[in-house]
Amino acid sequence: MKSMKKGPQASTKAPKAQARKTKQSGKKVDKLEKTKAAQKRTTKAKVKTTAKSKTKTALKKKATRKAPARKTVARKTKAPTERQSILREPNAVVRETEGTTATATVQTLGLVERYKEGISVIALMKTTLYSEKKIKGILSRALAKRKVRRVGGELYAAV
Repeated sequence: MKSMKKGPQASTKAPKAQARKTKQSGKKVDKLEKTKAAQKRTTKAKVKTTAKSKTKTALKKKATRKAPARKTVARKTKAPTERQSILREPNAVVRETEGTTATATVQTLGLVERYKEGISVIALMKTTLYSEKKIKGILSRALAKRKVRRVGGELYAAV
C-alpha cells in the first residue's frame, strides 16, 4: 500500500475530485433539460399544425358557399361641362397648314397670333379640338419661352 500523505497536499485532492463530480452531474442535468425542451417544442409544433389543418378545412367549407347574386344598379351620369362638350362638338373648326399636318404647338400658337387682343383656352379648345390639359401645357411652354403673354384671366396673346 501506498502511504497516504498528510498535510496540505492531502486536503486538496478531495475537493478537486468533488468538483469534477459536480461538473459531470451538471452536464448531465443540462443534457436532460435540453432534451425536455426539444420535446416540448415538437409537441407545440404538432398542436399548431393540427390547429392549422382544422382551420384550413373550415375555410374550405366556407369557400364552397356561393355568394349571393349582386343587383345591377344603373349609374347616374353627370352632364358634361362646357369644356368637355367642346371636345364632342362635330362642327368644330380645325386649322390646317398648307399640305402638311402641323403639330399641336404650331396650331395653337398660330391661333394665338391671329387674335391680337387675346384668345381664351375655351376658344382654343373649340377650334383645335385638343383637351384643356394639352392646350394649357402648350401655352405654359410658350409663356416660358416668351412667345406668348397673358392678357387676362385665361386670355393669351402673341408677343
